[in-house]
Amino acid sequence: MDASSIEEQTLAPAREAGPALDTTVIDEEDKYFKRRVGWKTLALLTFTGMVGSGWLFASYYAAQAAGPLAIGSWIVAGIATVLVGLTFIELGVTRPIAGGNVRWPSMMSGPFVGVMIGWVLLLQTAFGTPSEASGLLQYASRWWPALAANGKLTLVGLLMAVVVLLIFTAINWFGVLLMTRISNTITIFKIIVPVLTIILLFASGFSPSNVAAGGGIAPFGAGAMLTAVIGAGLIYSFGGIQSASIMAGETRNPRRDIPIGTFVGFGAAFVVYILLQASFIWTLPQAVLAKGGWHGLNFDSPFAQLAGLLNLGWLVQLLIVDGVISPGGGLVMGLGLSARNTYGIAQARVLPKWAAKVNAKTGIPTNALVLNLVISLVFLFLFQSWQGLVASLGFYFAVSYAIIAVAAGVSRKDPRVQVPAWSRAMPVIAPIAFIVSGLILYWSGWSQVWIGVLLFLIAVPVAVFIMLRDRRVFTPRLLLRGLWFLVFMLFILGMSAIGTFGGAGWLPAPVDSVIMALASAGFYWWGYRDSVAWLNSSTADEALGVYS
Repeated sequence: MDASSIEEQTLAPAREAGPALDTTVIDEEDKYFKRRVGWKTLALLTFTGMVGSGWLFASYYAAQAAGPLAIGSWIVAGIATVLVGLTFIELGVTRPIAGGNVRWPSMMSGPFVGVMIGWVLLLQTAFGTPSEASGLLQYASRWWPALAANGKLTLVGLLMAVVVLLIFTAINWFGVLLMTRISNTITIFKIIVPVLTIILLFASGFSPSNVAAGGGIAPFGAGAMLTAVIGAGLIYSFGGIQSASIMAGETRNPRRDIPIGTFVGFGAAFVVYILLQASFIWTLPQAVLAKGGWHGLNFDSPFAQLAGLLNLGWLVQLLIVDGVISPGGGLVMGLGLSARNTYGIAQARVLPKWAAKVNAKTGIPTNALVLNLVISLVFLFLFQSWQGLVASLGFYFAVSYAIIAVAAGVSRKDPRVQVPAWSRAMPVIAPIAFIVSGLILYWSGWSQVWIGVLLFLIAVPVAVFIMLRDRRVFTPRLLLRGLWFLVFMLFILGMSAIGTFGGAGWLPAPVDSVIMALASAGFYWWGYRDSVAWLNSSTADEALGVYS
């Protein structure tokens, strides 16, 4: 079978499913991806991507940060995630390509934004993959104490994490079907154990007076509830919202399967997380709260230790087993999805072209898979703990969500695609999603913002260098088309420095959040305007062949 026949078979399902991206911006390597995934698998992948190590730790850290008001943190994170999910669906349905996370912003907003978002996604990979390995081994330390101490992996734990990452990378090497089958099997276990945990905890130790014993419904104020959205790993826990759209290049019927798969998976995960948080707050023994309140909690394996305090010995063992299996499922899927991201990053020319090589037999971007393994190992040794990794990861999730919101908003202005009728509300949804993302970035607090923006700024000279290297599309005006993205990040840095979320406190609450929301609306308008100008420029058609 010749290459043109393969390409025709690859793109045909997308044409039958609805509006598809014009083939002129489909890269040569895209034809090797296999369109074999349906909505049920996408729903399971989405759920697995959300209920990984997050369910084992996020409720604990949220309660520690915000007390009973942590329930509100999950609601805020859930609303933000729904808005983000709609923008991903818009792009995944209209442009069903692999690595869309970075390629969509490149198409809609130009190469500078494409290069910068590519860097952000690299940072997501750097923090995300080792976080699952770290969570897995922190729970396993209940069996083998030498693996972790004081919430961090020991040298023995780090070496075992290397072995774990090598094994799960090998699993992804052999194709998307193997990855999804293993992930789907693990997901069944991941549904049963959290639900069983919720039921048994409530049945064994429900205590309505925990709220009063811990200092009331909001012992640390409303600001703590908002900070927990990032700092406790809640945005990280819902990061799987993008799973279905990232798999768009391997989906049988993107128009139908991506929306259904996304929201079935998210809905199930949201219910599980709300109930898990409630069970943790209202079943924690008051003797534990009396020692130091919510801030004084000190658990390495939160739900397993809580089950032990409630004399549920067999549940402790089951939770420790699941503490290995749940992050393992997230790791299988995370490695696979991050390889597609890195493939897209290489297509945006942030990475060398060899990183976009797809194995024609398996349909796997194997070079990207290996590169991600190396990056993950470096960051694993740098951060060594689950919370240290996911707090930074949540920040970069929110950055990428903001950029995807602009791309989705501009989508209707792109003459290369037809936008489905069901997404008519996108001109309203996209700016709201951007504003919410901006607020979450600000609420993450100074300790996360300054390091997040610093790592982001490292990529600015890289972006300029890459664009200068390709003089076919570079002009000073083109560079300025992406300036809004850089200024937006610097504005968040400045607001965080003077605001009430870990900053100097010169702007009182809620004035600071109102200013941030209004400013985010302005930045959305700036990004939207420049992106439309980019799409209408004569440079765009030529550059799409290079940067998409």
